[in-house]
Amino acid sequence: MSEPLQTLRADKWLHHVRLFKTRSLATQACAKGNVILDEQVIKPSRDLRPNDILEVVRGDLRLRVKVLNFPARRLSAPQVSDFYENLTPIEWIQKAAELRRQKELERPSEHEMQTKPNKQQLRLLREWHEQNHSR
Repeated sequence: MSEPLQTLRADKWLHHVRLFKTRSLATQACAKGNVILDEQVIKPSRDLRPNDILEVVRGDLRLRVKVLNFPARRLSAPQVSDFYENLTPIEWIQKAAELRRQKELERPSEHEMQTKPNKQQLRLLREWHEQNHSR
């Protein structure tokens, strides 16, 4: 058996512990400056060590996580808690949830924007069109 890893690249670790869906998304987040270690933006190739504390920005959500260990491959969701500790303040989570709710109220969902009108909506459109263009 192989011995446990002592360090791991930032992009691999972020992907393996399921903070990002793909490794390329983790790499892009690092390149954009969305992954911070000791108040400095890190590169995807930066080696992480145990007890490093990262701040990761994903959309409106800002996470603070402590590196505990290094998995050899991508983990299943129940195993993730063995490899990092979530230190995110509750205020950050509440703020992100509030921003998400505001965005939902401000604009319709993608599905609502791409669907065809139903029978009732078509009838109302026809009536409106006849009223405004029959003059």
